[in-house]
Amino acid sequence: SVERVVTMIINGTEALAGEYAYDKAAHHALARRVEGEGAVLLKNDNLLPLKSGQKIALIGRFAKEPRWQGGGSSQMVPTQLDNLYDEIAKLVGVENLSYAVGYTVKGDTPDDGLIAEAVDVAIKADVVVIVAGLTDLYETEGLDRTHMKMPPGHDAVIDSITKVHEKVVVVLLNGSPVEMPRLGDIEALIEGYLGGQAGAGGLADILVGEVNPSGKLAETFPIKLEDNPSY
Repeated sequence: SVERVVTMIINGTEALAGEYAYDKAAHHALARRVEGEGAVLLKNDNLLPLKSGQKIALIGRFAKEPRWQGGGSSQMVPTQLDNLYDEIAKLVGVENLSYAVGYTVKGDTPDDGLIAEAVDVAIKADVVVIVAGLTDLYETEGLDRTHMKMPPGHDAVIDSITKVHEKVVVVLLNGSPVEMPRLGDIEALIEGYLGGQAGAGGLADILVGEVNPSGKLAETFPIKLEDNPSY
């Protein structure tokens, strides 16, 4: 093992002696491709891809302030950070896109005002895309979850909108499985995981049909925690 490490150091000495440069744009494009190939389509009842000219309501704070990386020692500084609102707007036109925050930063308590605003935006659209998942408070280094629920604020938005709209897509940004109580009430579900700095662009490509989602789960998503044999 030591010999392999020393060999790597010797081989890298020449490269490390000079100034390092790389194509940031090319790497960002590669990161977008990685998310497009890695995201998993968990459900689709003929709603995706979104059709040209549809009025799309994008709901959820994560759509403009994405959770794109884990906490603790995994944190990085991006060369640039995309968000789903901007990336979808580039593909479908900002005139076809509306937005509502839906939930607070913590998401731990439903906000009636934000939910009412989200419902009002949603009912005016042809299709609704809700971006939800887990916040840093729910999963981070050094903290074990005691349940598999999403923040109540996220669940409340999904619950309220599915009661008034039949064409709902949920995009999840999270690092591990979550319960989805309203799974039967939504038309499509995409697991985006923590997609990195260009993850939003990769998800936008999937939503509009530029990329065929071909990712596969590496873990089981129980319908509820009690379904685990270990429970």
